[in-house]
Amino acid sequence: MASQTPILVPVCLLMVTLSAFVVSQGAGNNVINCTDWQLSYGETFSGTSSRTIESTHDYCDNLNISQHYSFSNSAFSAIDITFDDRTNMEDQQDILTISYVDGNSMTQIKEFTGETADGLLIPSTSFELSFETDSSHHFWGYKLTATPLAYASCSEFAADEGATFDTLQPQVIESSHPYCNNMTVNQHYNFTAPHAGDFVLAFDTESYLDVADGFLEISYMDGEDHRSPSFTGDLPETVEIAGDSFDLSFSSRANGYLRWGYRFTVLSAQPITCSQFYDNHGTVFDTLEPQIIQSSHPYCNNMDVTQEYDFTHPDVVSIILTAHSKTDFGLDFGDSLSLSGLDEYGRNTNWYGQGLFFNSIVLSPGPMTIHFRSDSSGQYWGYHFTVTFQTAPWSSSSTTSSSSIVANSEVVKHLRRPEKIITPKNAAVRMMLMFKQWKTMLKEENK
Repeated sequence: MASQTPILVPVCLLMVTLSAFVVSQGAGNNVINCTDWQLSYGETFSGTSSRTIESTHDYCDNLNISQHYSFSNSAFSAIDITFDDRTNMEDQQDILTISYVDGNSMTQIKEFTGETADGLLIPSTSFELSFETDSSHHFWGYKLTATPLAYASCSEFAADEGATFDTLQPQVIESSHPYCNNMTVNQHYNFTAPHAGDFVLAFDTESYLDVADGFLEISYMDGEDHRSPSFTGDLPETVEIAGDSFDLSFSSRANGYLRWGYRFTVLSAQPITCSQFYDNHGTVFDTLEPQIIQSSHPYCNNMDVTQEYDFTHPDVVSIILTAHSKTDFGLDFGDSLSLSGLDEYGRNTNWYGQGLFFNSIVLSPGPMTIHFRSDSSGQYWGYHFTVTFQTAPWSSSSTTSSSSIVANSEVVKHLRRPEKIITPKNAAVRMMLMFKQWKTMLKEENK
């Protein structure tokens, strides 16, 4: 009988094959066993798409696995990591660790255990993943999606000292996304165009700083008074500043939790005359750039102004009107402002106010009418709306800044301000979002 020759498989080929089981570009079933899984040392990705990285399901006892993952495309500067809702490890006993080197060459280490749902935004294009388990229990394991992102790097953000603008056109100012630990950034912005003075800073809805670790301060002169409002956590929708220049300071602590950062658009708040206000009959907005709708400041007596607006950009799913209004309050309430349009659910709705009007409302795309009337008793400052637009996360215009490129259309949901909910007109999409919110609430109640 002829002897059988054993089949030899090169070790490097075996490792590549096993790695292909563990890392995939989409959802899939992990079919390798725990012993083979430990032979995977990670992977370097040359493409631009998101990658799925996962354990075996369930995982085994007494594991000690270390893997390295990176994206080689030089256009990327960050990685967004989100976890599958099924991710579950024995709490405080079986631990997943992700470590990376941030923009300040400091090694950051984040540990995950138990029912992990929170994601992580890494200001780097590579990370180390390790997973250790004990011998007591084993659970479903983890499954994460790594999405490469292209933004200004932390070093570019830190080196930016501000700018001088000779135009009153809207300007976008932003941090790196995310910002890094242990940063101190000081910038000065000056506007030299004729009639420059008084601005509104309209923040994007993604803007968010960690409450304990990220701090933003904006300083300016209001006449002879120096003002320096500071912010952390949820950032305001708008900030009004006086004068033709302002200073911006940003700082973050060492070893803090990194958040998305900030981005705002600088809008000129130059007043208009009563005749310009009276002659303004509205317009059609086919843009994603923030806009201003305002009366004259102050308005005049015996005015009756009707303005028709429409919002037609195909990527817009909701419009936010932020108001700073001081109509004829405290006199005879004879001055009034009414607004009609489609509310966030697409229903025809009317808003009516005298005195101090609403702070903020959300509209769906479509026609909007503003009607302003004043009597002959007195003149107050009037109204001023900052109009910002939200796009669907799957649209090609999901970011309003031309200087930032999101390589994947998914919104970094765990870093968005929680009170900002995108409201699509499409009923099926709205129902899907409501169902996901209901599942999240149910999961929290059952903990």
